[in-house]
Amino acid sequence: MLTLTVFLSGAVLMSLEMVGSRILAPTFGSSIYIWGSLIVVVMAALTLGYYLGGRIADRYPHLLVIGIILAVAGAFIGFLPFWTSQVNSFCGRLEPRAGSLLAACAFFFLPSILLATVSPYAVKLAGRDFENLGNIAGRLSAISSTGSVIGTLVTSFFLIPLTGVRNIVHSLGLILLLLALLIIGREAGQDKRSAPGLLWVRRGVGLVVLVLIVLLAVFWRSTARRAAFNRDEVLYERDTLYNHVQVTQYGSLRYLHFDNSMQSAIDLNNPLHMVFRYTSFLHLGVVAHPQPERVLFIGLGGGSAPLKFLHDYPSLKAVDAVEIDPEVVKVARTYFALPEDPRLRVVTQDGRLFIQHTAEEIARGQSTPYDLVVIDAYSSSTIPYHLTTMEFLQAVRQVLAPDGVVVSNIIGAITGPYSSLFRAMTRTFGAVFPQCYIFPVYGWDGEDDTAEQNIILIATVDPHFRSKAAWQKQAEELYAQERIVEDVPVFVRNMVDAPLVFQEAWLADVPLLTDDYAPVDTLNHPLL
Repeated sequence: MLTLTVFLSGAVLMSLEMVGSRILAPTFGSSIYIWGSLIVVVMAALTLGYYLGGRIADRYPHLLVIGIILAVAGAFIGFLPFWTSQVNSFCGRLEPRAGSLLAACAFFFLPSILLATVSPYAVKLAGRDFENLGNIAGRLSAISSTGSVIGTLVTSFFLIPLTGVRNIVHSLGLILLLLALLIIGREAGQDKRSAPGLLWVRRGVGLVVLVLIVLLAVFWRSTARRAAFNRDEVLYERDTLYNHVQVTQYGSLRYLHFDNSMQSAIDLNNPLHMVFRYTSFLHLGVVAHPQPERVLFIGLGGGSAPLKFLHDYPSLKAVDAVEIDPEVVKVARTYFALPEDPRLRVVTQDGRLFIQHTAEEIARGQSTPYDLVVIDAYSSSTIPYHLTTMEFLQAVRQVLAPDGVVVSNIIGAITGPYSSLFRAMTRTFGAVFPQCYIFPVYGWDGEDDTAEQNIILIATVDPHFRSKAAWQKQAEELYAQERIVEDVPVFVRNMVDAPLVFQEAWLADVPLLTDDYAPVDTLNHPLL
């Protein structure tokens, strides 16, 4: 019984920690702060739990106490999904670090303490004498660690992609409650150290646990039914290996959500209409390189941008779209009209790996360079740091044609306290490409305008600087000739040509992002 208890306690604890990131992500995104908060809370709870477990075991060395501890932990975990959204909503009003840490503490601190008490308690109950205490402690620790390994692997590799977070958490609570019921249900006479009246205590606690199991099953089922009736606008929802993916629809507009951010949208009545304004600004890359033949998109989302490019530019011979999440590719084809076009190739792979492999193929003459590379893999809360560094951009340059252009969608501010990330990325682009141009999607009113928004950064291999007037002339000509359908002459007016952005002081206090040092989360949410 002790072996099973220790094993399952370790497995549930690590499974809860792994699924914890998905509980926090809808509010706080998938930044490093999420994992930092989870690890800090769990480690602190383990420290306190080990200490308390040893103290309580010396005072009350009875298996019944472990059953009670597991019952409390199981009840807390089992009913956790019923109130996480309210706590997340409250904590989400705070700064990301404080908010995620407070939410993680509310959700995981108590059950982690309770589960941590099991190991020292088991050592106490299993130890008959001091001669083999070390062997017993080592064996039970190994069993607990084995459970932790299996819980981590099964949850992260199988359960999260196969079923919802709510179902996983309910199941973890149910496992602990059933284990507690099994322990408490043992015959009182089996434990010779039982005090008089302990049988009635055991029966009372067992009855409470049984009631908790029934209540959990009833609420679990009723909540699932209620969710099905009350969420008609949700067409699809699933936890994948990378995101909590959700597809919603309001009228003719259909949206794709990743965790706490909106990624893509389509107007079912007019699929070629760009619902999000920034996707229209991506066509500024064609102003810099008219009539592109090969285009690469890093980040697919719903696929609205590749769909539009394929329609608007007959010159295109090949459009490659790289998406790390295979489920997102399925969603794009099923819900967002991503076409089965022979010119379109969708590759399920990490964007940086694809760039590196393609650069090697181009160097060997086995592949053709791209005229245009569109980087649309960032969101306001999820920034893959390895797609921001100088080493990555150097690899991007290697896959470009001699007159190639990079178009990057970045969420940030040009000035003010929340401009550090955008300025750092601008500095990094500038270290790799001869020229960079900035197009804030909603305009910029000067140094006093500190609003965060989508900013399109265009980098060119061409060392010749194009003035705003040159951009305007080129855009007007291409638009008049209907070689670009999007209203690029209007977009060019947002180009930043203020002296500020050409001064060294604008970039002096931000780092050059490298594989060794790319603090994108801290830059996005400054400590001070």
